[in-house]
Amino acid sequence: MMVAALVSLFALTSCEKEPADLIVGKWTMIEMCVSYDGITLNVNPSEMGMNVSYTFKADGTGYAYESDADESAEATFTYMVLTSGDKQILSMTTDGETSNFDILTLDDDNLVLYNEQTEDAGIISGKMTFIRS
Repeated sequence: MMVAALVSLFALTSCEKEPADLIVGKWTMIEMCVSYDGITLNVNPSEMGMNVSYTFKADGTGYAYESDADESAEATFTYMVLTSGDKQILSMTTDGETSNFDILTLDDDNLVLYNEQTEDAGIISGKMTFIRS
């Protein structure tokens, strides 16, 4: 009976996906919240006629795509999912510039990233919510 319990436990834990595996795929932004100098702005890209998506490939590369009624842009990046204590961090590098995002949520359908930067005039924070597409 003990062997059956251990086999069941192993089977359940071995099916869990690691964050580096879960992030692979295309994610479409559904909300962005930016705070600066006491002002918070919530944005729904689709309501503004925008399409913003990130695609993460299993080889650690990806691309960001943004479009609106007038133009579109695409940027390539490399990325790593890191662990720092009990936090998961997404580190993305584009054109030699690296940005780190706390992963607040990452599951089969949802990705929520948070970033905070200190500028001369204060702290800028941003939270981006994506769904798998």
